[in-house]
Amino acid sequence: MKRTALGCGFGLLAGLLMGLLLGLGAAPARAASFDCGKAQTPDERAVCADPTLSSLDSEMGGLWFSYSRLQLMMGANGDRRDAARAFLDARAKCGGAVACLVPLYRERNAVLRQQIAATLADLTQQANAAPVADAPPIPEPVMNEASAFLAQCRDFGGVLQGNAAPETMSADLDHDGRPDYVLNAQNLRCDGAATAYCANDGCDISVSLSSAGYAPLKLRGVRPTLVQGTDLTTLDLWVDRSQCAGAAPNAACWASWRWDGAALVPSYAVRPAP
Repeated sequence: MKRTALGCGFGLLAGLLMGLLLGLGAAPARAASFDCGKAQTPDERAVCADPTLSSLDSEMGGLWFSYSRLQLMMGANGDRRDAARAFLDARAKCGGAVACLVPLYRERNAVLRQQIAATLADLTQQANAAPVADAPPIPEPVMNEASAFLAQCRDFGGVLQGNAAPETMSADLDHDGRPDYVLNAQNLRCDGAATAYCANDGCDISVSLSSAGYAPLKLRGVRPTLVQGTDLTTLDLWVDRSQCAGAAPNAACWASWRWDGAALVPSYAVRPAP
């Protein structure tokens, strides 16, 4: 059997990025891209103490979030990381000197805006030059569900870290000829609220079926995998061992969600732990 896991589409990513960019102006004036309660170096303390610097730092954090989500050409990812490290090194050299830090931040933010605009333009040009007929746009309810995942961390009182977009897979699970979507929160990290997405019984998994108007089916588990069979695609999910009666401590319980003609129905089996 063939196993497939398709990445988050450009349409979903672009929608999330545009929403973030539109909301940058609403960031609090004293917010910072790092936890001021843990500020130790002179430059960090200066950013937290000065309203102008704190606002510029917050703006930079939003711009960097957007830029870091964009897929770049081979080799450019390393340049992106190098530029970020170079900025932090330059900031450290400024120490607590506001007169040094302010122009440094303004230059960095201007560069990030230019890079985001140029990269989005390149991605749009590539998409228009080579349209894919069998890759329909991400349905709005699925985009809304992805946005809800991002808001979930904030609702728990935390701050998203790292890759702030749920992993996305697509397949025809309900056998109606239209794509269905699986959103996986396992990769999301919420600083300040460790259980925002995952706990002892697994992580938040959302399944949106076209036959159900993409209303999300909420599941719990880890390592969701789409398995292409001879007639249907199933969703395999590593779930809490309590779902498999008599499972040994070193065994894993897997749920296989399969379309029965009206709904996704799970069956459970004990397998060796991955």
